[in-house]
Formats: sequence, structure tokens, C-alpha cells
Amino acid sequence: MTNSMLRARAMMGVPETIRELGGNPAPLLAEFHLKEEIINNPKQMMPYLSLIQLLEKAATDFTCPDFGLRVGLKQGMSVLGPIGVIAQNASTGEDALQNIIKYIGYHSPAISLRLDPLGPDKYRGLHFDIAITQGQARAQTIEMTLLLGSQVIRRLLGDDGQSCPVHFRHPRISPAARYRTLFRAPVTFEASDNAILVPSQALGRKISQSDPALKQTMEEYVAQNIDSGVHSLRENVRALIISLLPLERRCTLALIARHLSLGERTLQRRLKQEHTAFEDLIDEIRRELAEDYLKDGRMALSQVAGLIGYGRQTSFNRACLRWFGEAPRRYRERAIRNAS
Repeated sequence: MTNSMLRARAMMGVPETIRELGGNPAPLLAEFHLKEEIINNPKQMMPYLSLIQLLEKAATDFTCPDFGLRVGLKQGMSVLGPIGVIAQNASTGEDALQNIIKYIGYHSPAISLRLDPLGPDKYRGLHFDIAITQGQARAQTIEMTLLLGSQVIRRLLGDDGQSCPVHFRHPRISPAARYRTLFRAPVTFEASDNAILVPSQALGRKISQSDPALKQTMEEYVAQNIDSGVHSLRENVRALIISLLPLERRCTLALIARHLSLGERTLQRRLKQEHTAFEDLIDEIRRELAEDYLKDGRMALSQVAGLIGYGRQTSFNRACLRWFGEAPRRYRERAIRNAS
């Protein structure tokens, strides 16, 4: 899923933030073949990768490490379009989040969202990932999205959603006080996953003034407009593998089947019908991720190995020799040299 699209309204707040920093958004947007006017077109799509790279470049060009946070602060429920309407007219907080998860493919098929099941813990994690293998320098996009998510949860849950701890997989890139001010909750970095921790009790809260008829109308509209490609089993499995590799070093057929509520044999048979073998798919994704991660000289090789699901450096080394014909360190040196 390297060329996945998303609704252009996800770029809301970007031009305004650039202007506040003294810049002109038009030339920067043009570098990524984008125009400001597409933001207000509810049907307009744009490459997800373009947004990721645009935010990273803006943060660098304007020496603004909190660029994504500034953009996220300007966003709200309207970014989600009809999905936001469905959530606001759900019966409870949990129903709202489950509907966002169910229909998020309308916003982009590359968004991976999942909510921890109900259990004895005080919090339930709402986990977020972007299921594309390119553009792994994406901290700005992650921070923008989780700030938006925190604001959406506060809107849905009211006072019950005011303090939701946040976990980021990447290291901290802005002053700690900045995160405390915006999220109004503890923020953890270099965590195992990107997640917002929602108080379990809050999810049972009734949403006042919900309109079931409006919710049903919006659900029918969104269901009709979700790209049929979202339902490709191969793409769904790819998205899960990309999301779970850093968490589950043994990203097995059984694990993926469990997440899809399928039997292992059923999953194998249906993948075979799409001319795909599970083992080949994992290897393909690991190679794509390794190519991108290794271009970042700041990332330790052991970290790269772990992020693509290898518990041992030696296993990663052997895989690189098979993929690239050379060890990961040599591949990285050559890739960085060619880029410069």
C-alpha cells in the first residue's frame, strides 16, 4: 500500500500554520503537486505520502519541530467529515470509537485503528498506525493525528475524556512542556505503539443529543463511498502486518487470522485465491520497510531489525544479504552516499 490516498481535508490547518511562520504555502504545496483549494472539497483525495513528506519538510524548512502539533491544534471533528457525524450521533463513547474504526477507510484505507478489548485495566488503548511502507520519517504526521484524536475524544466524552495519556513510538522532538500543554495528560515517547489511552469507564458514557436517523443516513453514505479496494484481503493483511510487526516479532499467520476473525486455513485459502502466500507477503513488507529505514542514518541497526520483526541482528543480517546482496551497514552507507 505504497500509493494510498486520503481525504484532502486532512491537510486542514497546514497553509495557515505556514503563514503564521512567515512563509508562503503555495510553493511548498506545489512541490508535492498540491493546492490549498483542494482542502475544502469533500471528495478530493491526495496521496498520503505527500502529506507525510510535506509536514516533515515544513518542520525542517521553518525550523519548527512542533509543526505537526501546531497543525493538529487547528483541526477538529470536521476533518473526519461524515465519519465525525456518525461518531457524534452514536449511542455511547465506545460506539462512537468503534464506528470511527469501522469507517476510517473512507478517510484513507492506509489508516490502521484498533481499540483494546474490554478488560480489567483502567485504560483501553486506541492504537494508530499508517499502513504504508514509504515515508518512515513521519513523526509530524503521527503527532498531528494523535492531537486531533485527543481533541475528538474530548468532544465525544466531555469531561470524562479530558485526561487521556498518549504514547508515541518515536523519540521526543519538541520540549516536554509543549506536549503537556496541548495533550493535558502524560505523554510517553519511544513506546511500543502510537496510542491514546482512554479511561475504560468513560467509554460507557451516553452521548447526549444523538440522532440515530442521521447516523444511519451517514453510515449508508460512507459505506457506499468506501473504495472497494479497502476490502481486498491482501491489502487488509498487509495493513495488519505493517501495524503489528514492531509489536509482535512473531507476526504469524495465526496472529493475523485472529485479528481478522478467520481460521488459519480459511485465511491461507483466500490469500491463495489472490495469488498471495503469507510468508512471501511478510518478506516483501520487511524488505520494503528495511529499504526505507536504512536510509535514516540516525536509526540503530538493532532498532531497524526490531521494527521489522527480527528479534536477532544475525537474522536481519542474513535477510539483507538475501534482499540486497550485502550487509545492512554496507547497504545503508551506499544508500546515504547515493542520496547525497
